[in-house]
This record gives sequence, structure tokens and C-alpha cells, in this order.
Amino acid sequence: MAQHIAGDPRLSGVVQESRGLIALARGRSAGAPQAVRERADEARQLFERALAANRAVPDRHGVVVQSYNVAQALVAGERWSDALGVLDEAAEVAQATGDEPMLLRIDLVRAKAFVGLGSLDRAVTATVAAADLAAELKQFAKLDQALELLAALADRAEDRPLRAACEEKLGALRRTMGLRPPAAPPA
Repeated sequence: MAQHIAGDPRLSGVVQESRGLIALARGRSAGAPQAVRERADEARQLFERALAANRAVPDRHGVVVQSYNVAQALVAGERWSDALGVLDEAAEVAQATGDEPMLLRIDLVRAKAFVGLGSLDRAVTATVAAADLAAELKQFAKLDQALELLAALADRAEDRPLRAACEEKLGALRRTMGLRPPAAPPA
């Protein structure tokens, strides 16, 4: 009904996206694997409705954002290959439109999908690309996320020099931004 009143399908898309973000957040805190998957599937369905609304306009940036959201829900539901397919399509549109901020977000989710598939090298490559672009765009919150993810990947690979380099960069970034220091590595 909101579509008809406002005359813009994106309004309905915004509502669906908001509901999807709530479902995704609830899934992250659900604990039980089945509940997490159920919330992730609910979020995916809502994001797909938001994606359809943005395609109807058409709003290419909105399509990229909602595709990214769909992929986040797929990763949360452990559907890593499906997520990569969605991310590849979103990256093509983002690249064509020069939407660099979304490219770095896409790479962060891509890295998580690669982790799920057990492809640590590809996860590191995607994370480094995201970190480089975040630094270039001065998106320090995303740089922080990328460095934290890279540090976690270094732990998994038992790469102490990479872990130390990430901690050093995180510490410098957080001191500059007045944020908390990085967590100490596990003993």
C-alpha cells in the first residue's frame, strides 16, 4: 500500500530492508544454529523484496546495496557459494557505476563467504582489497573491520607476523580515532 501512496517502490524497499536488518541482527544473537539459519532466511527474503523494489525503479545503487544485504543473509545462513554469486553480480554493477564504497563492503562479505568455503587465501585477498579501498576512501570504520577480519584470518593461518602487523595498524588507527585498542590475541 505504501507504494501506491508514495508512488515510489523504494519506500516499500526501505521498509523491507529495515525488517531484514532486524531479522539479521536477531539471527546473529540467536545462538542455536537452526534459529540463526531461520532468521538468515527471513532476512534474505525481506532483502530480496527490497532488491525487487529497487530494480523496479530502477535504482542501480539500491540494487547493489540490496544485493549486498542478500549476500550477508546468505553468508549468515551458511550458503557461501550462493552469496558469492550474488556478490559477483553486485560488484559488476558497483564497478560500472563507480560505487567504490559498496565495492569495499562487497569484498568484506566476499571474504566471509570464502572463509565459510575454507578458502583462506581468497579470504585474505578479498580482505586486503577491502582494507586498501577503505584506507583510500578514508572509511575508517570499514578499515577497522577489515583489519580485524584480517587479524582473525592471520590467527587461523597461524601467521604471527601478519597478526602483529594488523594489531599495529589497528592500534594506530584506533588511537587516531579515539577508539578502543585492539583485543589481545588469544594465548
